[in-house]
Amino acid sequence: MRAHVHLSAAQAILLSFAAMITVGTALLALPMASRSGVSVGWLDALFTATSANCVTGLVVVTTASHWTRFGQLVILALIQLGGIGFITVVTGGLIVLRRRISLRQRLTIQTSFNQANIGGMVKLVGRVLRYTLLIEGVGAVGLTLAFWRDYPLGRAAWYGVFHAISAFCNAGFDVLGANSLAPYRDDPLVTGIIMLLIVLGGLGFTVLTELRNLVRPNPRRWDKRLRHLSLHTKLVLVTTAGLLVGGTLLFALLEWHNPATLGAASAGHKWWASAFESVTLRTAGFFSIDQGGLSDISKLAASALMFIGGSPASTAGGIKTVSLAVMAVAVLAAIRGSNRLTVFRRQLPLAALQKALAITGTLAGLIAVAVLILHFTEPGSSALDLLFEATSATGTVGLTTGLTPSLSAAGKLVITLCMFIGRLSPLTLAVALTGRMAANPDLLAYPDETIISG
Repeated sequence: MRAHVHLSAAQAILLSFAAMITVGTALLALPMASRSGVSVGWLDALFTATSANCVTGLVVVTTASHWTRFGQLVILALIQLGGIGFITVVTGGLIVLRRRISLRQRLTIQTSFNQANIGGMVKLVGRVLRYTLLIEGVGAVGLTLAFWRDYPLGRAAWYGVFHAISAFCNAGFDVLGANSLAPYRDDPLVTGIIMLLIVLGGLGFTVLTELRNLVRPNPRRWDKRLRHLSLHTKLVLVTTAGLLVGGTLLFALLEWHNPATLGAASAGHKWWASAFESVTLRTAGFFSIDQGGLSDISKLAASALMFIGGSPASTAGGIKTVSLAVMAVAVLAAIRGSNRLTVFRRQLPLAALQKALAITGTLAGLIAVAVLILHFTEPGSSALDLLFEATSATGTVGLTTGLTPSLSAAGKLVITLCMFIGRLSPLTLAVALTGRMAANPDLLAYPDETIISG
């Protein structure tokens, strides 16, 4: 008799990422993947494959100078598959072949994109693939034209495609050199397109669908269409806008006179570089200013933004904007003395707050443990740089103050694990390892008792 192994949705997602990273590691370890013709070694190959597939962007070797075109193509494939999900791509292929999508596959898609209902999963996959191809395609054309000013058309096209995919997937890998987008810091065309791709990739496919419906021809007045946006989309848009504007103002304030970052630039270029920094910290990983030159308070602020990350059902990492919004609503409710979480004339369920707190707590705990271990594996590094590195890895951001290339073997393994867990989320990993979801709390109820807090 043939034994059938039934995997839960979380286990399927875990194994799909593990399989992609394993294959990517094997391919990047081949001598033909390195320009020197010598294998980079399994550890650096594993680190790079994990960083690419978990759309992080931390690198121990310079992508542009170390990897051959074959190696760069492997990295690009890992970014694309990791950004939208291997399961999404496979399901898309089954749809094209007109094959039936099983209930188990629909459950996996639902878990992968953190959807509340299982209905409409096939349509969701179709939208994800269409939006990805459209946005990355338009971005690639725009970047190709921008790079064509400095490079031959063939190289400009390669740069355009690579950076469009990397930006939309919030990966942060680049093939320009060790300085990422620093040479284009004052170029609004290149950095502007990159910022737009990062933001669109970080909003989430659910929000992109509603925004598409918002701009389509409709007899309803504009204000009425805005009111019909879902609560999720409203929270994402408001929180994202607040973080982007707030981050820009904060970095301009903190770095305005810093000679290592913005000090020598004109006022306009300072504002533009601050805006780019605010955007890229939302789990993208490109940089136009030296992160190692940031002041200590700026590194702390950057760590906070990296911890928050992008939005649910997107290519971004972090605790997500909606989690931040839900916790903010809970704080305001406590200040008002209310036990109801209300926002935009809607009441949030208690489960939303519980999940937000669980995600925040587990991610913060992971970062704390990582910093503690790195303190022993990377002697001589400051606690703030270790915090920055661990938060960048766990939030799948990809920015570094310069610590990544000099990591010890143990440090590389710690950061690799952080990137992997951060991409899956600690909760998904816990469900995958235990093989079951939490029991239904309504089956058993205990009496209430008051405690003293605060």
